[in-house]
Amino acid sequence: MNLTSPSTLGGIMPIFMVAYFIIRLVFIGLTIYALILLIKALKIYIKKNS
Repeated sequence: MNLTSPSTLGGIMPIFMVAYFIIRLVFIGLTIYALILLIKALKIYIKKNS
């Protein structure tokens, strides 16, 4: 199992892992933020209608 050169692959893989992890965290954060905004908007909408 010899991929091109293990030293470069070993140096690149952790960077990809960290980048993927950060992207996941940002995506989850944005999703939660969007949900909170949606809930706030719904609460205001319900207050206006009642």
